[in-house]
Amino acid sequence: MPVSPVMRLSAFGAVMELTCPDPPTHSAVIAALPAYWQPAEGAEPDVRFTAEPSGRTAGGDVRWRVLEDGTVRGEGVTGAQAAHILALRMDYQLGAFARDCAFIHAGVVLHEGRAILLPGASRAGKSTLTAAMVRAGATYVSDDVAAIGLDGRVRLLSRALTLRADMAEKHALPGAGGTAVLHEGTVPVGAVLSLVYRDGAPPLTLRPLSAGEAVLRLVAQAMNGRHQPEAVLQSCAAAVTSAWCAKGNRGEADAASREILDYLSEA
Repeated sequence: MPVSPVMRLSAFGAVMELTCPDPPTHSAVIAALPAYWQPAEGAEPDVRFTAEPSGRTAGGDVRWRVLEDGTVRGEGVTGAQAAHILALRMDYQLGAFARDCAFIHAGVVLHEGRAILLPGASRAGKSTLTAAMVRAGATYVSDDVAAIGLDGRVRLLSRALTLRADMAEKHALPGAGGTAVLHEGTVPVGAVLSLVYRDGAPPLTLRPLSAGEAVLRLVAQAMNGRHQPEAVLQSCAAAVTSAWCAKGNRGEADAASREILDYLSEA
């Protein structure tokens, strides 16, 4: 059966439309997407993506243009490069348009059946601390994104959403250069830690955060806050109800990670 050049896919309520007339490139994009993307024919798309031929090389190879709602995201790229760009941009827009949940910029690890959230902006040190916590015995989930449902539980996905390859390789994170092997299902939040790295500081200096303060720090890092403010607020409020919430400074990541996990094990 021929592949339709137009397909609509949905994940977490977000809907993306993909138009690609080349079956191999179309199939490569679908293969590059995580399992949580499912067909959603008939749904109204939040974002429309297109891969279209833009020329040929001297050797006759087709080159592609990648468009996102009419904006060029790739020009003169190979089919494989087009598939990679489309998969990355679809995951990025998933964070912005996800419904009935909160997508938070945060490192996420599991410890004793509960999630530890490390919220923070990009390049704030989340990957460094996430990697250190994995070395200290925690289970890796993501170094950049936490998906929290309306019930406050963290959704464990079949791969990390936005794994930064440079940080994954630097810190030997699972998923470097490929798909991370992760658990499925949901877990409660055990800790929300808002930490700032200070060179030469003691491993960990913390003060408690109230539930309200913790919610505000999570909401401030929400990717879909503009489109889903009520869902983000509800999800974050539910997440902190039984979590240890704190803010403060950290020094060297490995020492800080050991202190965090020891505290949670004793609590």
